[in-house]
Amino acid sequence: MVPHPPLIVPEVGRGEEEKIKDTIRSFTKAAELIAGLKPETVLILSPHSAFYSDYFHISPGRSASGDLSKFGAHRVTFDVRYDSEFVLELEKRARIESIEAGTMGEREKSLDHATTVPLYFLKK
Repeated sequence: MVPHPPLIVPEVGRGEEEKIKDTIRSFTKAAELIAGLKPETVLILSPHSAFYSDYFHISPGRSASGDLSKFGAHRVTFDVRYDSEFVLELEKRARIESIEAGTMGEREKSLDHATTVPLYFLKK
């Protein structure tokens, strides 16, 4: 779980991100730790994605994109490929464990800022 203020991205903060230097250092350290593990897949759970009280939503499809244009940074864009094999396996295991989960019910296809802000640091 990480904070995800768009201000932390220099193209959004335009110098104001300096006010949250400790958060930047923490994000950078977390991203370096993750990169050091060389994971095949990174899961990002967003508090802004589709949420249901009786169903765990898993993003469907093969890819998604997003940007920070809503925060004035039109050139900060993200394109990610989903790990389709992982999604299928996660759905299968959820069924086996009687956990209501799957790829139905997507409301917004683009990546939200709770996803793009961490991706900004992971892609550095």
